[in-house]
Amino acid sequence: MVGYFKYRLKFCISMLLSLIIFGSINNIALAQSRDVKVMLDWIVQGSHAPFFVAQDKGFYKQNGLNVSIDAGKGATNTAINVASDVYQFGWVDMPTMIKFNSENPNTPLIAVYVSFDETPLAVLTLKSKNIRTPADLDGKKIAGGPGTAVHDTISILFKAAGVPNTKVNWLSVQPQLFGPMVKQGEADGTGGFTNSNIPALMDVGIAFEDIYPIKYSDFGADLYGIALVTTLKYSKDNPEIVKNMVSAFNKGTIETIKNPLDALKVLKARDPLLKEDIEKVRLNLALGLTNTEWVKKNGMSVVQPARLSKMINSVADAYVLKSVPSIESIYTDKFLPPISERMTQ
Repeated sequence: MVGYFKYRLKFCISMLLSLIIFGSINNIALAQSRDVKVMLDWIVQGSHAPFFVAQDKGFYKQNGLNVSIDAGKGATNTAINVASDVYQFGWVDMPTMIKFNSENPNTPLIAVYVSFDETPLAVLTLKSKNIRTPADLDGKKIAGGPGTAVHDTISILFKAAGVPNTKVNWLSVQPQLFGPMVKQGEADGTGGFTNSNIPALMDVGIAFEDIYPIKYSDFGADLYGIALVTTLKYSKDNPEIVKNMVSAFNKGTIETIKNPLDALKVLKARDPLLKEDIEKVRLNLALGLTNTEWVKKNGMSVVQPARLSKMINSVADAYVLKSVPSIESIYTDKFLPPISERMTQ
């Protein structure tokens, strides 16, 4: 009987040691896998506040993630870096992602959280130019040549507005010249994102009140905007990490919507040289694209399949894509937190 108890004791101790060793190895592996790198679409600006609010509030750490956030060099560059596994996540506008997936079927990306419920795509002009509709752009000089988002998707706007034969005189120049050219009268406007190009015009001395945006969304081009993306492979191999990242980023987004001035303070603390007046405008524009009437009623990242399908087809047509991605290959809601946690008010 004593021998039996000794045997059981040795067995239990052996099992306990095995569990401890296995658990330690497993925890080490898990800790390593939870180092996450995020690449933004551009240099750090007010629009990116949710990422840094989530970091400042400890939302990433609460979810077991060690997140580093780096500036980007354009959405396409970000898409390439995520697809190449240099970064686990990226912030990419969805038209760019649709194009990328069609052209890179072996390394597809998947949107796991839609930040901008409305597209920021627009042509920005001055009120003094009396350009009010897409039809008014016919023959006008607009800064933003081939390769820029608006140049490559302008047909979506013209088709939606019922003026498909409108011809723009595109000026192919570097983005940093857009603002100065408009101010000096060398261009009638610029093509780009409202949250980027309006502050850029203000930065060269043009008053906010003097700027007139011809927004895609105002003329029937109902596109989704920027989304948090990862690779399809990473999402399948690391579902818990993706779920935890989305949850933390969602909290940062909701917090930014509810306390935008505090969010600006977080950015200012990170970069003391930040132009607070300009970034306040930028953040307000971004939040307008984020917290739309649909989002207020239904919650963040509640994607409508019919709307997304129409968008995919519009982008495929604009870029003359050889293949049209399916809805399921572009967006998934499987990593989202409960809808109660995604309500903005």
